Amino acid sequence: MELEFFIRSIFQNYKKEKITFIGLGNPYRSDDGFGLEFIKKVKDKFINSFTEFDNIDEVILNLCNDKSHGLVIFVDSSDFNGEPGELRAISYNEIEDVGKHFHKIPMKLYMKLLQKENKQTYLIAVQPQTIEHQENCFLSSPVLNSINQLLAMIENFPE
Repeated sequence: MELEFFIRSIFQNYKKEKITFIGLGNPYRSDDGFGLEFIKKVKDKFINSFTEFDNIDEVILNLCNDKSHGLVIFVDSSDFNGEPGELRAISYNEIEDVGKHFHKIPMKLYMKLLQKENKQTYLIAVQPQTIEHQENCFLSSPVLNSINQLLAMIENFPE
C-alpha cells in the first residue's frame, strides 16, 4: 500500500483522539528501534502514542474496552526485502503467520483483538539496514531519514 495515499485516505476518517500509534522494537538492535524513536517524536502531536514499554497489554485492553471506532497503527521495523529506510503500510492480511514474530505476543494477535472491537489496524514498517546488537542505541541514516519522512506525511494532519 502506498504510504502517502494511505495516510491521506485512512487518517481523514478519524479525529486525532481516535488514532493510536504503538511503537515496537528493541533500541539495542539498531534499526529495530525505529518504532520507539518514532513515538518519541510524534507523541506531542498525537497524545495516544505508546511504546511496548508502556505496558502494551494494558494499552491494548483499554483500546478494546473503548467500544467506539478507532484506528491503531503499529510502527516497527520489518524485513520485507525493500531498500533500507523504505516505508510501507501493511494490512492485517499482509502480515505473516502469527508464529513468525519477535515480540512476546504477536502483533497480529493484538490486531485481531482490536479488529473484533471495531478498530482498524495497520502496521507502518521500515526496512532496516541492520538489526545488529550494539552497546549504544542508534539508528542507521536511512532509517532516521524515514522517520523524518513519516513525520512530514502526518504533520499536516488537521487538528
